[in-house]
Amino acid sequence: MSLSRISIEVLSDLIQNRLAIMSIGDQDDLRTKIALKRALLEMQGDGQVPAGILSEFSDIPRRGRRRKVGTVETM
Repeated sequence: MSLSRISIEVLSDLIQNRLAIMSIGDQDDLRTKIALKRALLEMQGDGQVPAGILSEFSDIPRRGRRRKVGTVETM
């Protein structure tokens, strides 16, 4: 499915407006912000997200314990 240039411009303006007014309150808001930034980068580019663009979110600590993969039993 291809979009016209005007449609892409309108959608990117909507995403930029949403990002401008968005405030981060919890992890879901942060995930939404990351998804919106990726979508904006894909729409403005050729569909590829350049490496390092979203590095500002890489140092966010995870909450809780990591899953123990080695202890999973198979039947």
